[in-house]
Amino acid sequence: MVPNQARDIYGHLESQTKIHPVKLIHMLFERVLIHLDHAEEGIRENSPRKRGENLGKAVAIISELNGSVSRDDKSEAALFLRGLYEAILVELPKVSVNNDTRILQRSREYIEKLKEVWEQTAMVENGLECRSKNKGENLRSIPGKEKGFAPESSSRKLSFSI
Repeated sequence: MVPNQARDIYGHLESQTKIHPVKLIHMLFERVLIHLDHAEEGIRENSPRKRGENLGKAVAIISELNGSVSRDDKSEAALFLRGLYEAILVELPKVSVNNDTRILQRSREYIEKLKEVWEQTAMVENGLECRSKNKGENLRSIPGKEKGFAPESSSRKLSFSI
């Protein structure tokens, strides 16, 4: 009787821990923002360890986000995302050398905007709720668009393979 109870309990716990892939991407956005903030705190506190650990975690998460965009997807949105993630991945390691908080802030702006877009598209389309303070806010342009870094918006729906 005990083995059956243990199996039932484990099965119940396992079903509760499954996370929808769209929610998982949202959680990655939230977590990378936290690590970028902590890396900036590390610079202000003159703590190379705090800066480095959090930069490393942010880079790892952004690498995962980049990897979540299907390589087979040749759409404008997918190409933009891969290009943006790769640009951030080139810039963030420079912070370890020059302590440039502007790089962290700029990266944060891009990730925040991507998170907002994700909340208003993928999360809504999949019936998932988020606890974002920006929920329901109209989207403005993605930072850098005025400088030619972001593609023009189109009327077609964005979709991503996860």
